[in-house]
Amino acid sequence: MALLKSKIVVVPLGEVDFVMVNRLASALGPAFTRSVDILKGMKMPKEAYNVIRNQYYAQVIATKLERTKANPREKVIAICEEDLYVPEEAYIIGWDDAVTGSAVISLYRLRQEFYGLPEDDSKVYPRLLKETIHRTGHLFDLGECRNAKCVNYFSQMMLDIDNKSDRFCDICRRALTRQI
Repeated sequence: MALLKSKIVVVPLGEVDFVMVNRLASALGPAFTRSVDILKGMKMPKEAYNVIRNQYYAQVIATKLERTKANPREKVIAICEEDLYVPEEAYIIGWDDAVTGSAVISLYRLRQEFYGLPEDDSKVYPRLLKETIHRTGHLFDLGECRNAKCVNYFSQMMLDIDNKSDRFCDICRRALTRQI
């Protein structure tokens, strides 16, 4: 019996631009040689909201996402507009949990307006794509890369995301091929 390849599932959380989610799902498939489905949107989990921080706790969201999986091999990626956090960080753009096989990426800080700059939609999608590929790579047990041009490079600033490629370097590509 042949092993089934794990599918990637994209879940819009809250009010997210479906055109952007659809475009993202179309790009994820070739990046990981997997089929990609888009689930019907979900509401942001109320229990993930921290009123003191005015942010959503990413780990609670990942736990909720795990329940949407049709099988344990699926990788679930949620896209939201809300600001995210984990207790040890002031904020995060994305977060992944290899145990649950789920990740969440926020558009909140990927938008130019957050930084007091004029709106620029041409920057939002490439940033979302890079962050999503990076987080999905972690779900396939790929570690961080030291190559600043690799999509799997840990980006500490928005400039890091803007400057890196939306592709894996040769080393990460080989490591990913062994993992999946």
